[in-house]
Amino acid sequence: MAQEEADGCFMVEDGYLSEQFVKHLTGDFELSCVIHVHAKNTGIENLGCVYMCENLVSLDVSYNRITDLAPLFKLRSLQILDLSNNKISSLKGLEQLPSLNFLNISGNSLSTLESLKPLDTIPQLRKLILRDGDVGNPVCHLDSYPGKLKALLPDLLMLDFRYLKGPLSGIFKKLDEVDNTLQEEQVPIEDLPRSNPVVSPEFWEDEFFDDLDIKMKLRYLKEALNSVYVEKYRCEELLELCEAEDQRLIHGHQTQ
Repeated sequence: MAQEEADGCFMVEDGYLSEQFVKHLTGDFELSCVIHVHAKNTGIENLGCVYMCENLVSLDVSYNRITDLAPLFKLRSLQILDLSNNKISSLKGLEQLPSLNFLNISGNSLSTLESLKPLDTIPQLRKLILRDGDVGNPVCHLDSYPGKLKALLPDLLMLDFRYLKGPLSGIFKKLDEVDNTLQEEQVPIEDLPRSNPVVSPEFWEDEFFDDLDIKMKLRYLKEALNSVYVEKYRCEELLELCEAEDQRLIHGHQTQ
């Protein structure tokens, strides 16, 4: 059963994820029909009957008090899993998730690289979040992180919201280099150049957007999309300039 709190949010009873609670959340009468479960901040301590949702594709149980992942073992169709901000210190239970592509486990208690070993048994894992801004795991503070994690998971495309492969990875690398340079030179933040927003801030306000008719909405969206493409080309030009400068500096060192 579910208990309703004063703010209208439903909480699991006794911390246990029950069949009745899942049916209440999803509106499905059969757990085998459940595809998505969003149970963020619902007081879950035990994942309970989740193993009965054999066709589950996405599961969000973030901001709970979960410690044991064993009930996940039958979820062979699960692709997206958000376990962030729980009390997890072991990843045992994730070994039987052959379809898992995205895993957010930031804000937990994983403290050693050994505790991450089960991740290398997940063949489709491409996007992993162990640290989200200031919210991470103790393992993220080790000097060998993320180097050893990349070695453990060579097929990983994204780690902690940073792309490791593909066209975006180059941008992140350059941004890291710029950030490191600024820290070394201690450039005052007020001296840095500022860019204009792609669209005006009020564009994203609900009242502003709701008052527009469909033609105006399409016009604004097209303008925003065009601005994104313009910024994309500017980034590419900046990357080319950075690479040219790198080559110039390398050539200068070689001729000295």
